[in-house]
Amino acid sequence: MIYLPGVKNAVDTGDTYFYEVGKENISGSPPARHKLIRDNLRKLPVAGGKPLEARIEFARYLVDCPNCNSAEFYFEDKLFFCSLCNNSSVGGKVYKVKTPKDRKKIEVILGKRHIQNRHWREPETVEDLEKENISMEVM
Repeated sequence: MIYLPGVKNAVDTGDTYFYEVGKENISGSPPARHKLIRDNLRKLPVAGGKPLEARIEFARYLVDCPNCNSAEFYFEDKLFFCSLCNNSSVGGKVYKVKTPKDRKKIEVILGKRHIQNRHWREPETVEDLEKENISMEVM
């Protein structure tokens, strides 16, 4: 469960999150909110090119929009759609998203830290994170 500013209750990520967003009009236009429901998103065409990279900020996987510099949560279906610009640079198609090859190791290392210190992005390595843990005296 996470707390989202503007939403009265803590919500789970995934369709529940977007259901809450759709009800309370706190993110994006109505067409964008409709597309953000994961089942609807999976029906959209996929943009070609290099996949976007997920990053971790405060223990949350996020994906940055290459068009408007907004960000959205990462989901396991590995699809990205920006609620702000509607992926307008690729005609409303969804982007594919990639996660780090050492994802599980990264999550274990970051899991030892306080949430405010759980950050990762390319090109940081597992070794980089382990060194940071040592310097923060996190074992």
